Amino acid sequence: MAGWFDPRRTNIERWAYTFQRVTGLAVLAYVVAHIGDTSFFVGGPFGEGPSRASWAAGLSVTESLLGHLVLVMVVLVVVYHGINGVRLILSEYGVIFDKPSRPDYPYRAKSLRAVQRHLIWVAIVGAILAALYSGGLLLG
Repeated sequence: MAGWFDPRRTNIERWAYTFQRVTGLAVLAYVVAHIGDTSFFVGGPFGEGPSRASWAAGLSVTESLLGHLVLVMVVLVVVYHGINGVRLILSEYGVIFDKPSRPDYPYRAKSLRAVQRHLIWVAIVGAILAALYSGGLLLG
């Protein structure tokens, strides 16, 4: 995992690789936390005893400013991970690659075409726009 953050490799594909793995771990953490969070709401607001108290406590956390900011970050992470995942699937199946050619000096990565770079930027811009939109809905 230390290689994900190697400063000597600073091209955009390397950063996309790193963020894909980091966002994957963040989505996994969110899903696990979300399952735990929703388990507090089993009885609903009309439950008896501890169920009613856990409902109120859970809503006080998720309906706070911090809860809304976490949800905006979740939108940012999920949208980036999804769009970049589509790029990776297309490259895995060879849809966005050129035909193989002879490696000539100076050696440059033939796999990173302009289409791949553009799709990385689409993932970044799409994630930012989705986060801004969800932030406007939740915070505005």
